Amino acid sequence: MEAHNIVVVGGNNVDINATSLTQLVYGDSNPGNIYTGLGGVGRNIAENLIRMGQKVSLISVFGDDEFSRLAQAQAKRIGMDLSDSIFVSNAPSCVYVCINEPSGEMAVAVNDMELCNRITPEFLAAKLDKLNAADGIVIDANISEAAIDFLVQHCSVPMFADAVSAKKASRLHRSLPHLKALKSNQIEVELLTGLTISHEHAMTSAAQTLHQMGVELVLITLGSRGAFASDGNTHLFEHPFSQHLINTTGCGDAFMAATVIGILERRTLNDILRMGLAAATLC
Repeated sequence: MEAHNIVVVGGNNVDINATSLTQLVYGDSNPGNIYTGLGGVGRNIAENLIRMGQKVSLISVFGDDEFSRLAQAQAKRIGMDLSDSIFVSNAPSCVYVCINEPSGEMAVAVNDMELCNRITPEFLAAKLDKLNAADGIVIDANISEAAIDFLVQHCSVPMFADAVSAKKASRLHRSLPHLKALKSNQIEVELLTGLTISHEHAMTSAAQTLHQMGVELVLITLGSRGAFASDGNTHLFEHPFSQHLINTTGCGDAFMAATVIGILERRTLNDILRMGLAAATLC
């Protein structure tokens, strides 16, 4: 696997994951297991890229607390370049709280990513030399629409985007014609296209709509059902490699990292999809 120089622009946060031991009862306290760790779509993608042999710079925003210091120490340990990130004094880390069903599928999540608004077009303007020297740029929609628009308008290297969530996917609307690839889940695709996806044929129609909007490669993650990929001519659906689901948190980020590598290596669409699913399975 060839090593590429990749810049990731996006969020990093504290992950608080709670998995209920029994079917969730809303409006009540549910017994379960709770795990706290490092997360954030951008940070997760960056870590996965590094662990797959890539050279990665993360442009993100770090608060001033113990979680932020742990994230910075971990980045140094694995060789993640944070030299172009923003470090804010007297500010807590961003936080992502996720509640999972006993199956490991996410039921609901809440995130506080306010610090990401510090990544402004003015800030990014000073980073253009480094951004345009990369082999590829990965954007997550935690950053503002203005920042995303600036990146796609001023960067000439392949651009990859992760829609992050239904609430934030709309930030990518104007940037779609500039994207080499878009990774999203079914809900995010429905929001971006205005189409309801009730079967596989509808997924192909949604992908075609995104191609018409300018996206070159469409990647749709479907949780425990697998994933879908389209380049406009070929449409592929693949079941997950493992039927033993523990927790889906972070799987989409691992999928994104592997598919970015596959695309930069000019792999076939089938290889790109299978690389993504393999990484998601390991996660």
